[in-house]
Amino acid sequence: MDQREYGDHAALQDAVWRRRVRESARADVKAMLRGTRRRRVERWLVTAMVLAATVAVVMLLAGVGVFSRGGKAAAPGGGSTDSNALTVVDMDHPFELTPAAQWADGAAGIEVPPAMQVGEFSAAEVADATHRVRDVLVASRLDQAMLRDHDPSRYLALLAPDNARQLRPLFGTGREQQAQALVSMVDKGTTLSRAEPKVKGTMTVSAGGPGELVVRTNYVFAYAFTADPAQPPVDPMSVVVVVRADIQYVLLKGTRWTEASQGLWYRDVNGFFYSISCDAYHKGFIAPAYQDKSQSHSAPRQDKTTYFNPDAAVPAESGCPN
Repeated sequence: MDQREYGDHAALQDAVWRRRVRESARADVKAMLRGTRRRRVERWLVTAMVLAATVAVVMLLAGVGVFSRGGKAAAPGGGSTDSNALTVVDMDHPFELTPAAQWADGAAGIEVPPAMQVGEFSAAEVADATHRVRDVLVASRLDQAMLRDHDPSRYLALLAPDNARQLRPLFGTGREQQAQALVSMVDKGTTLSRAEPKVKGTMTVSAGGPGELVVRTNYVFAYAFTADPAQPPVDPMSVVVVVRADIQYVLLKGTRWTEASQGLWYRDVNGFFYSISCDAYHKGFIAPAYQDKSQSHSAPRQDKTTYFNPDAAVPAESGCPN
């Protein structure tokens, strides 16, 4: 075999190798997507508040003197005689009497970890990945384009093209429930209050397989809605919805992956909703529980603070009937 023949043979072998790598990458991506869909269906949970009768709530609050009109905790026997004392929720500060009261507002609650080299990824690449994931969380959970307008453009633009292509048909087509583990969209019949959502949680980074950087996010988002005009709220949880989102994002890079698959993907997805309208939930949207006029919810099995705690185990319960 002369040098020319050897060169032709080597080029052929190299072409075969590249084709196998591309096919393997496509198979890996398809398997990742199938696994993510399955886990999203199996592991996303919902729990909702029980809606007590208004009279019962008023009697309870009057009996123990829990709240004052200004929204502050009050000692029993405070003795206010103001007839408006039970209208306790200050809608300019709707989180004041919830565990989220001292949390950061909006995007300020999403902090990226310090940049450092992780496996084959340089410190600069890790910093870029974590900031990109932060942008994804903002676009999917806090941006008005997604929350109010249900426009996924900014969110999808931050993902790998192949991942975005798979998700795009879930928006504006009646399939929003399939995407609700990844994004927050407000039901069209409700309105968020002027108060920014509250956010608490963490982000961590680790090495994955070859060409993979894993960014784990674990956040709780609390959203405040305007009140039912026919029933002034005496409990802040009548206007607050809590979303827990534990999502693993994976950055793919290198020749193992096709060009359209390089970038950010979601992988493991876990979480739940708390104090949510079941009608809205079943459509893929969020709304306060008082919206469900004729639907009863199962009683939550744990203390309210558990549902606000990003470090607590995800509860294995559902508060909304199927």
